Amino acid sequence: MLRNVLLVGLLSVVCWPAGACQCEASFGACKEVRVSDLVFIGVVQSIQPLFMSRWYGAKQPGMAALNDAFLHAQEHPSADSLRQVKDAYLATFPQLDELQKRLVESADNIQQVSTLMDSSLDRGMRVHLLVKALYKQEDDDDDAGQKPAGKEKKGESKGGKKDDADDKDDGKTAPAFFDVWSAAGDCGIDFQLGETYLVFANNEEGADYYFTSSCMRTKRLSEAGEDLGYLYFYKNQPEASSRLDGFATSDRKAQLTLDPLHEPTAIGSPVSGIVVQLQADHFTRYAESNSNGRFLFDGLPNGSYQLSAFAAGYPKTNQLLAGPRRLIVREKSCVRQVFVLPKPGG
Repeated sequence: MLRNVLLVGLLSVVCWPAGACQCEASFGACKEVRVSDLVFIGVVQSIQPLFMSRWYGAKQPGMAALNDAFLHAQEHPSADSLRQVKDAYLATFPQLDELQKRLVESADNIQQVSTLMDSSLDRGMRVHLLVKALYKQEDDDDDAGQKPAGKEKKGESKGGKKDDADDKDDGKTAPAFFDVWSAAGDCGIDFQLGETYLVFANNEEGADYYFTSSCMRTKRLSEAGEDLGYLYFYKNQPEASSRLDGFATSDRKAQLTLDPLHEPTAIGSPVSGIVVQLQADHFTRYAESNSNGRFLFDGLPNGSYQLSAFAAGYPKTNQLLAGPRRLIVREKSCVRQVFVLPKPGG
């Protein structure tokens, strides 16, 4: 929320909320795809209003003009000064829908306009993205045939035109564009014009638009390597799109601190360089735990597996540290395992 934006006399400075954004939940890629209504790769074409992006805020005169109009109307209340406030507001927030515009036009004083602006700031900025790859889109099936902004039916852009971005899941073409909303400040995404993003977005019940936040996994494509690995199998081999990840640690209590609602990137007392072996009836795969103790396997079909941990140097040295651990991987599932191992050199 952007309630820290001060109106009437203080609009020249936009104050973003202090402190880091607090997320009720932050999932890994596997679960994030399952809970998201929309997942795609897109290139940012426009941001409205542009001043809400921290990369461009200092360059935008819109807030200064709106601030001046508010100050003038406060000091010299009149129909003309109110008109100037309304015009400045509409120019600063070009993304307003027709209902919002009518509410601005019908406002009787600057206090009412200020309240409306509060609402616009709460909604955040609208980011218009050109679709490059579509991984998931929940269809909007309401009886009235209404679609949230940016939720065009598959094969249809905002203007009804076809695009060659392909959705292999159903053989139809993907929409050419999506509009996604994001707050400013720590809870929003720092979208940049012309940059390419992997976007995870939702359309909450009762909302008429897609939104994303820093509590989701939206990020620059250059930073989305692990997520793209999972999405490759999700889109192209759905029957083999399960993920198994986990940690190697020397602290028996560390696994108790793992929060199921928040995606851990590390674990206490991690053990790196461990060779993890995953065996199935028809294949065997290997991974090494990284500096955070984490290991990862993607592209797994439904089936029975055995998971073992070997000391660094395997297979030249064959020192089994843990396992084999038997487990079942269900189709399109997320599985996490933790190995508690002796301390290195201990």
